[in-house]
Amino acid sequence: MRDSVDHIHFLDQRLMVQGDPSLSKAQTMGLWVPSERIAVHYIDIPNAPERKWAELVPWILEDRILQPVDEMHFVIVGRCGNNQLQVLAISQQDMFDWQRVALNAGVAATVMAPDFLALPWEAGRINVCWREGVCLVRHSAEGGFAAKPAVAWAMIDKLTAAAEAPPRLSISIPDSDLIPAHLKIGADINTASIDWQFGDIGLSVNLLTGPFKPQIAGRSLKGWLPAMALMVLSLALLVAYLQITNNHYSHQIEAMGRQAQTSYSRLFTGRKPQPMEVRGSAERQLGRLFIQQQSLRSTPVAALIALDSLMVDCECNLIALTADEAGMRLRISSAKKLMSKSLSIPGYQLSIEADKTEGAIVLTLLASPGLGGGK
Repeated sequence: MRDSVDHIHFLDQRLMVQGDPSLSKAQTMGLWVPSERIAVHYIDIPNAPERKWAELVPWILEDRILQPVDEMHFVIVGRCGNNQLQVLAISQQDMFDWQRVALNAGVAATVMAPDFLALPWEAGRINVCWREGVCLVRHSAEGGFAAKPAVAWAMIDKLTAAAEAPPRLSISIPDSDLIPAHLKIGADINTASIDWQFGDIGLSVNLLTGPFKPQIAGRSLKGWLPAMALMVLSLALLVAYLQITNNHYSHQIEAMGRQAQTSYSRLFTGRKPQPMEVRGSAERQLGRLFIQQQSLRSTPVAALIALDSLMVDCECNLIALTADEAGMRLRISSAKKLMSKSLSIPGYQLSIEADKTEGAIVLTLLASPGLGGGK
């Protein structure tokens, strides 16, 4: 069942009476509000994402309104056929006043809309109705205004002149003498008044947006109870699922940790680290092995390793040894058996010089250019 509807000017008939049980709770209603307090603007669609329009619109309209933009409330109605946006501008003070009037009358407003929208509308027709000395005019689905008769007739003339085909006029007014003679020609004139409680206020235009959005807890809570129950059930199932998944992954992590410990022990000696420490310990062990490998590849150590096969069972004596980045020099005595061997080491150049002072020889070992043995 939809909320009841009425004009805000008639809420004084609903003033809350203290102690009356029927008025103990606020009644939800849609309210028509005076259109003369609302300015209708049309602007080019901003060259920005739609989510940014609400921030840009106040500054686009800054030069068209008389009040500072931070004192105004803006409602974007939607796009128009000429690639423009229709925007309603209302003083924030008016919005506060209307909400206060509704509250004092025991009404919780769910919708507020300009009262010209209470008029019927059809394409090619302008509808005019009378409200307490003001003409309400509706000329399109969401377009209209309210003004004193003299201003209203002038604006209708402009609408008629701008139309491709002259629109028809329907005028409901208590005194037909108020209508200019040229507008009476071909117009449908009657004395009917607006039934504010009968009109369908709809939701296409609702001024209660942003900071004025209605906060109705009573009735909406009942409608939300099933949704809240489903949400709680969903959360409970999600928590249970996460718990089961977490336990499953915990067991997998423990198994992988034990496997990592076993693999570590096969590769490295020493203390077996905890599962969470395996990675760090393995990285430190590999770092030390890498340093050892680099040391073994350095020129002096690599040269000594290369000489190992040559010096085996040579029955000679090492007198002195000098080494640098270029190579290595050895002074050797009793080298008769060594001299009988084939002095060749892959990756190195060897030379022998006699040392007559001590009856020894000098064996020089140089890394061959471009070969790995000298690095």
